[in-house]
Amino acid sequence: MSAKVTISRLIAFDAFVAVMENNRKPDDVLEELYAAHAKDIKRVDRNLTKEILFGGLRWYKKIYWILQQTSKKRDLKTVTPQVRAALILGTYQIFYMDRIPDRAAVNESVEYVRQKGEASAVPFVNGVLRQIARRAEYFTKPDKKTKPVEYLALQFSHPDWLVKRWHDRFKFERMETMLEANLQPPPIFIRVNTKKITPQELQDHLLRDEQVQSEKGSLKGCVILKKHPDLSLESLFGKGFFTIQDQASQIIPYLLGIKDGLTIVDAAAGPGGKLTHMRELSNDSVKIIAIEKGESQMERARQTARRLGCEEQIEWILKDFMEFNPEQPVDRVLLDAPCTGLGVLRRHPEGKWHKSEAGIKELSKQQRLLIEHALGMLKPNGEMVYSVCSFEPDETESQAKWIKETFGDKFELVSPVSRLPDYFKRYVTRDNILMIYAGNQDDMDGFGAFIIRRKGENT
Repeated sequence: MSAKVTISRLIAFDAFVAVMENNRKPDDVLEELYAAHAKDIKRVDRNLTKEILFGGLRWYKKIYWILQQTSKKRDLKTVTPQVRAALILGTYQIFYMDRIPDRAAVNESVEYVRQKGEASAVPFVNGVLRQIARRAEYFTKPDKKTKPVEYLALQFSHPDWLVKRWHDRFKFERMETMLEANLQPPPIFIRVNTKKITPQELQDHLLRDEQVQSEKGSLKGCVILKKHPDLSLESLFGKGFFTIQDQASQIIPYLLGIKDGLTIVDAAAGPGGKLTHMRELSNDSVKIIAIEKGESQMERARQTARRLGCEEQIEWILKDFMEFNPEQPVDRVLLDAPCTGLGVLRRHPEGKWHKSEAGIKELSKQQRLLIEHALGMLKPNGEMVYSVCSFEPDETESQAKWIKETFGDKFELVSPVSRLPDYFKRYVTRDNILMIYAGNQDDMDGFGAFIIRRKGENT
């Protein structure tokens, strides 16, 4: 054997194959592979694995185009998934990871192919990657003025259908900002468990105990870390002083207008970020019911609540929300609906390649079934907070309009302005939708949300 594939690259390449060929979620695949290689992998290896894997997923389209231009005699669609993984991730390391020597990127990619029983493809992979490492050729891109969609899709590595969809709504300059933002690793936002510690105390402990620098976010209890924290059982995270959660996600519980005596249903409790935040913002007089149909997601939510110290203060129900009917009408329903996730592509870059325009329409139909069920369990003056990690009109504004058209005067759209901290009121549209787009000034995930109230009996 001429070389050895380091454990970090081996896992990254195998994970890339599972994600792109089997439509798997990167985090799920990595968890399985980390467990399989538990004796050999270290924390530093995990960091490199994630950087290579997620970088390749973010830049997939552009890298594929470069590779196809370089190997014109061979269509990359005809090679095996393992060979494609070696080419894509090898090229990513060459172009985008300055601290990785080109030689290491080439040699380990070649050796990965050999270890996967693809010895006949070794000369091909070796030749293409060495040519790319020489950066000997420049390939003409589509003209940005005459072919703006094609240019943007290639330059910023997004699928054509999505760029065209957004190009119909946004100006070219705005598109560049949004697409560029999707290519960047997301900031590390955390939510401080204020039941146990103040944000400033946590920042001091992180710096002193784990050498992690941080700064305060724009939302109370939100802190931005400069590097990934220790997640071991004995760490500050393990002891429940904070949880990892994007600042955009931390806004949602405020929309519920939590006050004494409410009964709140969380229609999709996993993985537990918004659920535990609701518990943190309320007192013991507030009843919180967590609904989750997936056993693994439910267990993740319970683990989060257990770590933060509030598992016993939540009622847990393992059931499909569409099959759940409360004994009595409730005051609030948080419907964090299944969606395209097109607002969180920097965090889940595989979504660019797994989603489709037809899928948006199908999810919109599913969301309406969930909305109707949620509205049906509200008390008079009860409210549903609907949220999706997407800013597509089909999943946001159109859903609010559909409620009005379907149910008429039985329900009303409530402005979220009065419930938001002043800083975030700027994100509320004239239609009373809380909308955050990719590439926003606060570097948050994109999402949309609104509040619907069931009118009282005498209104």
